[in-house]
Amino acid sequence: MRFLATLLFGCLALFVMRDARAYEPESGQWWYPSEPGIRYFIEIQDDRLTLVVAGGAPNGQAKWYVAEGALNGNARFEATLRSYKGIQPIGQPFTARPSVESNLGRVKIVFNPDNNWRARLTWPNGRSVPIRRFDNHFKRAEDTGGVTASTLKMLGEWQIVSDLSSNANASFPFTADVLVLDDYGFDNHPSLRTWVYEGCRPDDGQVGGCSTYALTNHDASGYYEAPSSDFPAGVQVIVLKDGLYDGRMWYALYELAIGTNDGSGWFTLYPQGADPYDYQAWPARAFRSASRTFVQEGTGPAKQGNKVPAFTRSMVAHLAAQGALPTPKASSRGRDDRVVERVARIRELEARLD
Repeated sequence: MRFLATLLFGCLALFVMRDARAYEPESGQWWYPSEPGIRYFIEIQDDRLTLVVAGGAPNGQAKWYVAEGALNGNARFEATLRSYKGIQPIGQPFTARPSVESNLGRVKIVFNPDNNWRARLTWPNGRSVPIRRFDNHFKRAEDTGGVTASTLKMLGEWQIVSDLSSNANASFPFTADVLVLDDYGFDNHPSLRTWVYEGCRPDDGQVGGCSTYALTNHDASGYYEAPSSDFPAGVQVIVLKDGLYDGRMWYALYELAIGTNDGSGWFTLYPQGADPYDYQAWPARAFRSASRTFVQEGTGPAKQGNKVPAFTRSMVAHLAAQGALPTPKASSRGRDDRVVERVARIRELEARLD
C-alpha cells in the first residue's frame, strides 16, 4: 500500500505487471490439495519449462505424462501433453527409449504474477484446477504448538538484494544483505499474538550462524502476515537492527512475499521511534542460500564467540556516506486498519530486538 510517488512505478511493476518484470515461477513439486493423487513436477531452466505429471490412465493405473516448451511472458506455458509406452521398468537394464503413445492435446499453466508458487492448470479437455507448490519439509516432528509452514519456511539463510536505482544519490544501483533466521516462538504481546522467527545479520556470508556479536548488534525478528491487497500472497515482515548512526539506532525493514526459495517486496531504513512508512522504500528480492538444518546444526560459531568481526559498519552508515540516506517525507496515503496494526507489530519486533 505504498503510494509514495517515487515508488509508484516500482509498485506497478512488482504487483500488477510482475510477469513482465523480474519474475520466475518456482521449480519443484506442485499439487492440487483437493486431488492429492496427482503430482506435477515443474522444472524451469532459463525460459524453458518441463512438466511431468504423475497421474493415472483412464483405467486407474499409475501413469506419467510430459509436456515441454518455452514460457510466454515469464508466467504462461502451453505445450502438447504426451503419454509414453515402452517405459523402462525400474531396476531393470535399459533396452530402448520409450515411444510416444499418444498426443493428448494442449495443456496450459498460467502462473499467478503476484505469487510465483501458485498457478492454474488447464487440461486438454478444458478442465481447470488451481495448483500450488507443495510444502514438503517445512514442519517437522519437533515443531509443536500450532506453528505453521508460513513461519517455519523462513528458517534458513537468505540473501536479499535491494534496488536503489531510484535514489539519485546512491553511488551504485543495488545494495545487499544476508539474514540468518534460526529460531522461532510464539509472542503473546497484545500487539503481536503470533508466531515469530528470529536470527541475525551474520558476521559474514559464509558462517551460516549467529555469533554473540551479531545477536547483540544485528539481531532480527519477523512474522508472517496473511494476504492483503498490497501483498496478495501474504507478507513476511522482518525488522533488523542495522546499527547506530548520528546517535540513533536505525532499523532495516523488509516486507517480502516469500515462496519456497525466493520472493520479492520492499526494503527501507528508519531511525528508532520513527514511522517506517514515512521513509522511502525500495524494491527488494530475496533468495534462500542455506537450509534450516544448516543454520541450526551446521558448521560455524552458532551463537558462540565474542570476537568483533572485521566489518562492523551498518547499512545506514554506508548509505549516509554516499548522501543516499532516506529522509522522512510526509505520508501521501491514508492509514487503514491493517497498516496501523502492522506498525504496532513492527514496534513490538523492535522491542524484541532491544
